[in-house]
Amino acid sequence: MARWSKAKAGLETKLPPLTTDHPSRGPNWHQVAKIENPEPAPLWTVIWDTSRNPDAFNKAHHMTEAAAIDCAKRFLRLGFIVYSIKDASGIETMNEATINKHFKPPPLPEGPPSYSPRDVPDV
Repeated sequence: MARWSKAKAGLETKLPPLTTDHPSRGPNWHQVAKIENPEPAPLWTVIWDTSRNPDAFNKAHHMTEAAAIDCAKRFLRLGFIVYSIKDASGIETMNEATINKHFKPPPLPEGPPSYSPRDVPDV
């Protein structure tokens, strides 16, 4: 088996530092990007829940009024309860009755009763 000398093994090679906090490398670009492009705060809030519960509810935050209204419509189509839509200052722009009046989808038409194969008599 061949033996390698220390010179051939390259033990003199300098490795880069393990952290990115090295002062000679310049700014940390992850922090610079966060400072230069802060994410704007959400402005509109939709308060909703999957079932009526007086002590708990969920919040969905949106950037525009149109997005909040679309979210409320989607929740109503899924059968959830939408309590209110609030603007950035926390003022309630729509309450539950108004939301249901304007955006609740019409009920599904009732069709003929469906039968399972067990309900059909053998002929």
